Amino acid sequence: MANLANFPHSDQTPVGETRPGEIAGECFCPHGGLVAKSSMEFNEQVRDLLRSRLRTAAILLFCAMGAHFIRSVFTRGEFFSLSMGQMVPLLAVIIVEGICVLLLCRRCRQTTWTLRTIELLMFGLPALWLVHVQSQIARASEGLGPQQQGTQLLAFSVPWILLLMVNGLFIPNTWKRATVIASLFAIGPAVTMVWATAGEAGVLDALYRSGVFSFNLLQMIVAGVVAVWGAHRFGTLRREAFDLKHVGVYTLLRRLGGGGMGDVFLAEHRLLKRPCAVKLIRKDRENDESTITRFQNEVQATARLTHPNTVEIYDYGITDSGMFFYVMEYLPGMSVQEMVDRTGPLPAGRVIYLLRQVCAALAEAHRAGLIHRDIKPGNIFSSERGGIFDFAKLLDFGLVKSTGPVADNIQHTREGVVVGSPLYSAPETALGEGVVDGRVDIYSLGATAYFLLTGRPVFAGNRALDIVFAHARETPAPPSQFADVPADLEAVIMRCLSKSPDDRYDDAEQLGAALAECSDANAWDAAAAAEWWREHESVADSQPVHVDQYAVTTVATPEAVAG
Repeated sequence: MANLANFPHSDQTPVGETRPGEIAGECFCPHGGLVAKSSMEFNEQVRDLLRSRLRTAAILLFCAMGAHFIRSVFTRGEFFSLSMGQMVPLLAVIIVEGICVLLLCRRCRQTTWTLRTIELLMFGLPALWLVHVQSQIARASEGLGPQQQGTQLLAFSVPWILLLMVNGLFIPNTWKRATVIASLFAIGPAVTMVWATAGEAGVLDALYRSGVFSFNLLQMIVAGVVAVWGAHRFGTLRREAFDLKHVGVYTLLRRLGGGGMGDVFLAEHRLLKRPCAVKLIRKDRENDESTITRFQNEVQATARLTHPNTVEIYDYGITDSGMFFYVMEYLPGMSVQEMVDRTGPLPAGRVIYLLRQVCAALAEAHRAGLIHRDIKPGNIFSSERGGIFDFAKLLDFGLVKSTGPVADNIQHTREGVVVGSPLYSAPETALGEGVVDGRVDIYSLGATAYFLLTGRPVFAGNRALDIVFAHARETPAPPSQFADVPADLEAVIMRCLSKSPDDRYDDAEQLGAALAECSDANAWDAAAAAEWWREHESVADSQPVHVDQYAVTTVATPEAVAG
């Protein structure tokens, strides 16, 4: 079966999968607490990255300096060939680099202080060796004149720049630490040249007048600035990448969908190793007061419900960057919208089996004074829970409205707006007329049943406003015109689709009882559901996720949808 999830969010935009990491810390929850802090986990990841990068750098330095040593042994008499006094220190540096490679093995666990000490040895010893060799060559070439010594000065810039760039762009460092290291490396060849020729003022003056000295210093400074900028930029990117992959004690694995209000990610609890779904407010909406209010109300309303057929909320909080999030259960399976799109209309017994579970979830919500207002096939999920298939889950309470005095702020409707999906909205909800109570959900559930049985909505059209007016004024065609629907089930559906709320069922419990009395009420059970999922497992695994599974709930003015 496909590992898919349906959550209260929006249109699907698949992205690449990320690798799970580790985090720790505390989480803010609805009952109080502090914002999660993950500095410890970030530092741990930086330490692991530092060890890995240092090992790679040590291998490169070991190989490069070893190759230079071998070349010097077999190529006597060439320019820059090494004397015995230069080769012995080089051999010592190579041995130290090899020891560093062994100390930085993948199974070895060092503290950050130990790693920084190894870094100092890895880059400090080659730098000291360069100082030693450059000073010896400068003193030995006193009779060559300024031009030849200038050539040597420029030639020695290359290994200094290589050390500088490797450390700055490859090794994780703060920009302050990178600045100190880059400054030392940048002035290294110039200071060495001044020190080595301190007794020959004429040589330094000639180097200065020829521009060789200033050119060397300029190129080293430019390389240092690039290294510091790279260290700062890469450090910022690492922090951003870490924040994108971690929310409190949850590690984000991959993006499941996103759209108008937020993005939803498949995630895992660091300690429990339990899969879950994390919903985050989009960055471009995190300062939108109405979005934040709706987001909070959605999670608070859902958290008040405990029925097993309502999606369960695990956690709620704010990230380190101030972004709201909440965590819900991860559901393997597919939405009934997706199910119809993939395999066609459902048999009457299965529709009754699923909708009775939804009625039970709605009954609890209505008793709590909460109206869903966005019942549609994309918000009803058929999942597997505890070995039970076709376990219905009611999702997306983002447009919930409270009819009680305890949550007056959970009121997102405004005069003249269309709330919910036009294909399944009750007339009084779509047009903003009359009293809005639990019977709007009864209408939407009837429209959903109509679609599940026929594979087509009650009313279709090219414009949302045309569909809204059709729900308000036109009489729907009986579903039996498009599919084999039992008469008693058709009567239940048509009563749900009555224009007047008074003509519908009074509540979800009454609708559930009416469905239970239909002739096909026992034509589908858990065993039949398990058999269907076994037969369609390849279909579920191979098909892409349906867009409606992540469709954002419509909230638009009639003027906007008319266009």
